[in-house]
Amino acid sequence: MMVDAGSITFGYYTAALVAIAGVALASGTQFAVVGLWRRREAVYLSYAMLCLCVATLSFANALLHTATDVTVATAALRTMIGAAAVSFLPFVVFIRAYTGGAAQPRLQLAVGAAVGLFTWLNLDLPGTVFFTRVIPGPGIALPWGERLYDLAGSASNWGLLFHALSYVAFLWALSLAVAQMRGRERLRGALLAICLLSQFAALLWGDIVVDALGHRYPYLDAFSFLPFVLLMGVSLATQLHQRTVQLEQTTRRLEAEAHIRREAEFSLRHVAYHDSLTGLPNRLRALDHLAELHTETLARGQHGAVLLIDLDNFKTINDALGHPIGDRMLEAIADRLLAAAPSDAVLARLGGDEFVLVLGPLAGTAAAVQAQAHRVAESMVARLAEPVAVDSRILAVGASVGVALFPAGEQDVADLLRRADIALYRAKAAGRNAVRLFLEPMQQEADTRLALERGLRTALEQERMPTQFALHFQPQVNRRGELIGAEALLRWQHPQLGELSPTVFIPLAEETGLIHALGTWVIGQACMYIRAWDRDGVAFGGRLAVNVSAWQLNDPRFATQLEAQVRAAGIEPSRLTLELTESALLRDFDSALETLGQLSAAGFRLALDDFGTGYSSLSYLQRLPLDVLKVDRAFVSELTPNSANPLASFIVDVAHRLGIAAVAEGVETVPQRLALERLGCDGLQGYLICRPVDEPGFRRWLTEHQQARALPQAQRNTHDAQGARDASSRDRNSSGD
Repeated sequence: MMVDAGSITFGYYTAALVAIAGVALASGTQFAVVGLWRRREAVYLSYAMLCLCVATLSFANALLHTATDVTVATAALRTMIGAAAVSFLPFVVFIRAYTGGAAQPRLQLAVGAAVGLFTWLNLDLPGTVFFTRVIPGPGIALPWGERLYDLAGSASNWGLLFHALSYVAFLWALSLAVAQMRGRERLRGALLAICLLSQFAALLWGDIVVDALGHRYPYLDAFSFLPFVLLMGVSLATQLHQRTVQLEQTTRRLEAEAHIRREAEFSLRHVAYHDSLTGLPNRLRALDHLAELHTETLARGQHGAVLLIDLDNFKTINDALGHPIGDRMLEAIADRLLAAAPSDAVLARLGGDEFVLVLGPLAGTAAAVQAQAHRVAESMVARLAEPVAVDSRILAVGASVGVALFPAGEQDVADLLRRADIALYRAKAAGRNAVRLFLEPMQQEADTRLALERGLRTALEQERMPTQFALHFQPQVNRRGELIGAEALLRWQHPQLGELSPTVFIPLAEETGLIHALGTWVIGQACMYIRAWDRDGVAFGGRLAVNVSAWQLNDPRFATQLEAQVRAAGIEPSRLTLELTESALLRDFDSALETLGQLSAAGFRLALDDFGTGYSSLSYLQRLPLDVLKVDRAFVSELTPNSANPLASFIVDVAHRLGIAAVAEGVETVPQRLALERLGCDGLQGYLICRPVDEPGFRRWLTEHQQARALPQAQRNTHDAQGARDASSRDRNSSGD
């Protein structure tokens, strides 16, 4: 039946088309904003473009069915076809983004070319893409009385191609939806599939029912987009909500992580500036506080003090009872120090068993501050002298404290701590459990010590030994005046400090470990001189005594290396006497005994120096492979013509009972010599015989001694008496021996 153009009405159908256009426009606008907000995300922007195409198609469809002439209807149809053609490109982009596929530039380029072609044809052809020519249709009468305008005409091949491409596009999209359902995103894939099937059904309705069967019903393409818009809107809104929830969860997680990070930073800062065992500030924190306090006292004209506290005998407890007990001990010590420290002082643990207490800023004169710091140090020492209960053990440690006041001309905090350390060293040397205040002479002594160490190291490393060091020799004779040997004594001619005694630099060489290189050089020089005397026919048939340090004796390779060095020099070990002190045996007696056994087996003669002034264990003495026992000068100096020192007599008697020789050192007077001869002493050494002399002087003495031995007895007695009178007029100080 024909519908007259004048009877066209606006009813439910056209109102539904306009509503669909409004829904699609609103949805497109919303997701366009979302897409732009989410950094131009493709899935939202393409969906927004697709909704705008649907809105245009729906609204143009409403215009078509309410048109009053063919011109208006044709324009509306062209708009519908253009919107449908343009929708292909956002449709392809949306499907790829929605299903999680990668962008395919070639596919998008091909679709864009097809869209451009159909859009141009739609505008250029007289009957649009769908018809070769357009004529008014018979109209459509809906059951509820609404009358719609429509167009008719001959179908175009371009229209058939357009419909075919539409089916291809929907089948391609449906395959991706099915693949998505088979994956992990079943719900999203199912929603897409439902939307595509509804659209596909609308296409089939138009092509089969309307076109093929000729029923006068309107196309439902625009209505098929309504579930697509609604379902996809719900889907994308759900995704957006999920992302919002994820964002909120991520925000909460980041806030929690930030809180944890702040706590971790606080914990790391606490760890970085506090001791993990005692909880006290550590060295780094103490140095920072001391630097701040030092700056403050300088600015305000006040004073401060550093108390360096070191525990006495803590290593013994730590080694004997183990580190866990030692740690408990340190915790208890820290508590005691905190209790004894002033409330405004800062107590820190520098490391090991060393603590530091920083006082200040303190008002008053330097003398008053010094007295206050000394009182605090004394209270610390007194508190730490009390026994400490650790588990079921009662342990006792003392403490030595070095005090340094500031400002007192120091350059920085390191200089200040160094001064406190020097004072602490003095407190340790004073017998421990003591307090010492830093004084300028201590710095001078430390500087001198440093200069000695540098000079000694430089002399050893730069091979300046022959120009700075030299051996002096002091002869040893028996009771008949016959030469039995000599002792080699090391002398150091320091470039700035002049000649130095071994008592000055030998302890320093032992502490710094340079004694090994120094001892090797001395042995080499001794061998060189013996070889030179043999070559030149010098009348030296005795043995040359060389002092050996305890540090050398503790080296397990010492005996082997010494024998190899002496034999390589062409000297028999039996021509050397190695003198060692009792302190050398106290460090590790069993190890020392083993080394001495190796030396004795190699042929070296062994002498125990300064016997009677140290440990003097007779049980140890009888186990040692000794050849000589030397009587210390302290016992020799007390000998008189009428009263012999009982200790000197005892030492000589012990030596003889053990089958070894007794040699007295420090013999300076004739009465001492006569007393020793009456005691049966085997050897004599001292100023009465000869002072220590250099190698040329020793050669001259040997010549003179040989000539004197060749004189008749009467002349020799006169010569000896004259030598005794000369010796008595000399300086009695024998510290150079």
